[in-house]
Amino acid sequence: MIEVKSEFFEKLKRKNILIRQTAPVKTVFFQLKFDDNGAYIDVIDEKQKKVETSYEIYTGSIREVLKSIENIKHRNSFRIDWETPSSRVYLFENDYLIWQLLKCNNFVDSKFNTLGCAEGYAQIILDINEQKEMLETQILLKYQGESFKDILFLNESHVLAKEMIYQIKPVSENFQNINLFETRLFPIHLEKYLSLFFSGFENISVRYKDYKVIFGTPKQTQATLIFEKIDANNALYLKLSTSLPGFGEAFFDNYDVTKIAVVNEMDKQIKVRELIHEEIYMCFNEISGLLKKHSKALKTNAYYTCDNLFIIQEELAKTFIHKDLPNLIAKYAVMGAEKLKSYKIKAVSPRLNLDLSHGIDFLEGDASLEIEGESIALFDALNQYKKNSYISLNDGTHAIINKAYINQLNRIFKKQEKKVKISFFDLPIVEELIDKNIAEKAFKQSRDIFLGFNDIKKSRTQIPKVNAELRRYQKQGFRWLNYLLKNSLGGCLADDMGLGKTLQAITLLASIYPDQKKPSLVVMPKSLLFNWENEINKFKPELSYYIYHGMDRDLNEAMINNVILTTYAMMRNDIEQLKDEDFYYIILDESQNIKNMQSQTSRAVLMLQSEHRLALSGTPVENNLGELYSLFRFLNPSMFGSADDFNKYYALPIQKEDDKDALQELKKKIYPFILRRLKRDVLKDLPDKIEQTLYVEMSEEQKLFYEVRRRFYYDTVRSQIQQNGIKKSQFFILQALSELRQIASVPEAKTENHIISAKREILMNNISDVIANNHKVLVFANFLMALECIAEDLEKSGIEYLHMTGATRDRKTLVDKFQNDETYKVFLMTLKTGGIGLNLTAADYIFIFDPWWNKAAENQAVDRTHRIGQDKTVFSYKLITRGTIEEKILELQKKKSDLFENLISSDGASIKSLDEQDVEFILGD
Repeated sequence: MIEVKSEFFEKLKRKNILIRQTAPVKTVFFQLKFDDNGAYIDVIDEKQKKVETSYEIYTGSIREVLKSIENIKHRNSFRIDWETPSSRVYLFENDYLIWQLLKCNNFVDSKFNTLGCAEGYAQIILDINEQKEMLETQILLKYQGESFKDILFLNESHVLAKEMIYQIKPVSENFQNINLFETRLFPIHLEKYLSLFFSGFENISVRYKDYKVIFGTPKQTQATLIFEKIDANNALYLKLSTSLPGFGEAFFDNYDVTKIAVVNEMDKQIKVRELIHEEIYMCFNEISGLLKKHSKALKTNAYYTCDNLFIIQEELAKTFIHKDLPNLIAKYAVMGAEKLKSYKIKAVSPRLNLDLSHGIDFLEGDASLEIEGESIALFDALNQYKKNSYISLNDGTHAIINKAYINQLNRIFKKQEKKVKISFFDLPIVEELIDKNIAEKAFKQSRDIFLGFNDIKKSRTQIPKVNAELRRYQKQGFRWLNYLLKNSLGGCLADDMGLGKTLQAITLLASIYPDQKKPSLVVMPKSLLFNWENEINKFKPELSYYIYHGMDRDLNEAMINNVILTTYAMMRNDIEQLKDEDFYYIILDESQNIKNMQSQTSRAVLMLQSEHRLALSGTPVENNLGELYSLFRFLNPSMFGSADDFNKYYALPIQKEDDKDALQELKKKIYPFILRRLKRDVLKDLPDKIEQTLYVEMSEEQKLFYEVRRRFYYDTVRSQIQQNGIKKSQFFILQALSELRQIASVPEAKTENHIISAKREILMNNISDVIANNHKVLVFANFLMALECIAEDLEKSGIEYLHMTGATRDRKTLVDKFQNDETYKVFLMTLKTGGIGLNLTAADYIFIFDPWWNKAAENQAVDRTHRIGQDKTVFSYKLITRGTIEEKILELQKKKSDLFENLISSDGASIKSLDEQDVEFILGD
C-alpha cells in the first residue's frame, strides 16, 4: 500500500475558514452591469435585489461563479484603489470569470434578459464613411454576415451586442478607450486619427472606401528644432522634439504613438508602419556643444536649459543662428523659422517668373525667383539653397524657403545651357506656382491642350457606328481616346474588368479606318488573341485584321490590313522585323506585361515605331511605381525623363518617405492620361448581370491529344449508332462527350499532368486582375481535378481561397468566411454544389471553368451571387476552348436555344435530346 505524504493534504487545505451568517437564497442571478470603469457582475435574486450568499449551498456552474466572486471580493478588500470600487467584480480584471458565467443559464443583463453566447469568433470593424465634408467613424461587430452597432466591451476579447456575448480576437488592454474612436473628423486629420488607432489596438479591420490596409517597413521620426518664440527681451526659445511631415510639431510629444498610418490616394492603400522614435540626445549634445563654444568666444554664458528647451539670450542667439542654423537645417527638421525675423532670418514664399518658348516636347527659356522684391536667377537660387539651406538677400537677410517647394522646383526644371527647360507634362504643376496671366502668356498653346481635357464631356465628337449600343461611360471613353489621338498624346484606358475596354478601343479604330492607310498593331497575351478576333467580328466586321501568330505568319500580308493582332511573345521574337515597320497606332492590351522596365518585352516595345500609342489595363500599377514609369516611358517618353530621375524625385520619396507633395505632383502629372472607371462608378449604366465568353487556344500538345481522342470517339460512336441506334448508344455518347470535355478543360486528368490546361493561365490572369481591384470571385467547375489544379495555381500566387465540393460538410462556416472575411477573395466549388441554397453576394465576378450545355445548372450557380442582397452588377465569364466540343456545344445552344432552355438539370436528359445530326456536328471535324 502506497503511503501519501502529509504535505499533500496540508497544501490543499483551505487557508481561511469563513463562517458566514447569510440566509440562503433559493435562486440567484448574475447580472451584467456597466459603469465608467467597465463591465462588472452583481449577484441578485428574482426581484433584482443584490444579495450576499455563500457558494457552499449551490452546485455546478453557479457554485463555481459564486466561489470565484467571493474570492475576488476577499482579495479586493485588501486593495486600496481610488479609481475602481473594491466592492465591484470587474470582468476586465478577472477574465476567467467570463468563461464560468457563460456556462450558467442565470446570466442576465440590466433588463433581466438572459444572455447567450455565440459560437466561433466575431470580427470588430472600424467603419469610416464620408458625410458631406466630414468623416464619420463607427465601431461595428460583424458576425455571420450581420453587423451590430452600440456594442459594449466586457474585456479585450469579449463584447456584448443585443443580448449575446461574442468572442473576438484580443484588441489590446486599451479596449475601454475604443468608444472614443467613434467620432466625426475632418479628412485632413485622418492620418493622425488612424495612427492613434493602430497604436492602441490590433485585430480590428478598418473599412474606408475601397482602400486596403497594408503593413510597411518601420519608419523613424526626425529630430526637430522648434523655434517657439522670441520673448520681450529678444531671447530665443528653442525646443527639441521629434516629428514627421504632416503630423505637426507637438503630435509625438502629446501622444504615445507606436505606429503611423499614411493614406495613399493613388494606390488606394492605408500603409501602417511601426514607429521608431529617434533619440534626440545626440541633437541635444550637438546644440549644447555649439552654444558652449560661442559662449566661450563671447565670454558669456547666456543660455540655460529646461528638459529639452533651450532659452538663449539675444547676442548668443544671433551668433548661433547665423553660424550654425544652415548646417542644422540640413541635418534636422525645422519648425517656427518664421519667428526669427528679428534675427534677420525670414521664412519667405518666392514668386516664380517665367519667359518660355515652345520646343519639341519641352518649353525653354528663362526662369527666376522673386524674393522680397529681389529677382534671382532660378538655378542661382537653387544652388545657394543646396549649399547653405537658405538664400542670401541684399540686406543680409537669410531667406528660408519651404523645403517641399525647393524639391518641387528641382523636380520640374532642368538646365539647358544657360536656359531652363520644362517638360510639356509638367505645365499643370508649373501653373500652380505662377500667376494665371503669366501662364497664359508663357505657354498658351500647351495650356489650352490641358484645359481641353475639362471639356471632353461637353464635346460633340461623332462616334463611329459599331454593332453595339455604347453605354454612357463608354462613349465618354471614346471621346477621351479621340482627344488623345488629336493631340498626339499617349494614354492608358484602365477601366475595371468587364467594363468594355476592348469595345472602346475597337470604336477608336473604327473612327480611323478605312481612311488611314497605315496599319495599327495590337499586342496582347496569347490568351486574349482570339477574344480580340471575336470582338472585331462582333462589333466592327468591316475592320480588316490579321492574326500575326504561329509558324505561317507573314508580315507583308499582315501590313495590308487595318489591324494586326499579335502577342507579346511574338512581338518580342520578331522585333527585328517589326521595328522597321511604321504603324499608325500601337495598342498594348494587358499593358502590365511591360511593367518590368528591364525585361526583353518592355525593351522590345520601345523599339516599335508609331504615330500614336495606347495602353489597356485593369491594373496599370500592381506592385510599385517603377511599373508606372515603365508604362509612361512607352506612352509619353518625355514625361518623366530617365529612370534615375523618376526614382530620385518620385518613387523613393513616395514609397520610402511617404512624401505627400511628391505623390500629389505625380497624380497631377498622370491624371489626364489615365482614364479609370471602377464598377461602382458606373453602376447606373450597367444591367444587373453581364455574361461574357472568354475563348482559349490549346497548346500544340493539347490539340494533338484532343484530335486523336476525337477521331477515336467519332468512329466508335458512329459505329455504335449504326449497329444499335441512337437511343441505345447513349452510354457511348456520354463517355465520348465526357472525356473530350475533360481533355478540353483539364487535360491533366488524362495525361498524368503532362499536358497543362491553357485555361489555367487565362483564369489566373483574370482572377489576379479582379482581386487587385478589391472584388471577390466565384469559380465553378464540373470536374474535381479542375478545382484541384486551380487551387494549386492560387496557392502559388499567394491568393487565399475557400474550396467546396459535394463532400464538404460544414458549408455554413465556409460561406460565412467568404461573406465576412476579407482575407478570402476566391471561392472554388463544383457547379452542382453551387446550385444548392447558398447565398454568396460578397462576390460580383463568376468564372465557369468547364461549362456544359446545361444552362439551368449554370444559371443556378450564377444566381448564388446574383440574388436578393446583391447591390453590384454581376459579371459571369465562361471559359471556352476553341476547336473543341465546348465551342460546338456553345454553337448548338445558340441554334437550339428553345430546346436547351427547357432541358432539366441532368446531363442524361440533355443527351436524350440530341439527334444524329447533333452528334455528327459535335464530334465531327
